[in-house]
Amino acid sequence: MRKTRNKFEKKLERFLKRNSHHFEYESERLAYILARYYVPDFILWTPTGKVYIEAKGYLRPEHKSKMVAVKKQHPEKDIRIVFYAWNAKNIKWAEKYGFKYAIGNIPKEWLNGL
Repeated sequence: MRKTRNKFEKKLERFLKRNSHHFEYESERLAYILARYYVPDFILWTPTGKVYIEAKGYLRPEHKSKMVAVKKQHPEKDIRIVFYAWNAKNIKWAEKYGFKYAIGNIPKEWLNGL
């Protein structure tokens, strides 16, 4: 069994054990979807269709999960990221999740949908 995360959970675990009640701790994952909206920073109209551009200075964890969720739920959309500065973690994350990215500016080839 996994270790509890804090004193309160530990207290509840002890209670359940003292009362000989069968239980599991963090043994299942339940998916959920939040109804939210993503508003891209820029939309480029290119010969190959729309290109959605997200400008990111600091990529917070909540931005990462939002961008991954949007990409998953809209795989037909061409969503790209322009990072303010080079950051190895951001680049690794973008590559892992299949985002085209640039550093510092929008590449001219993106204007043609490439």
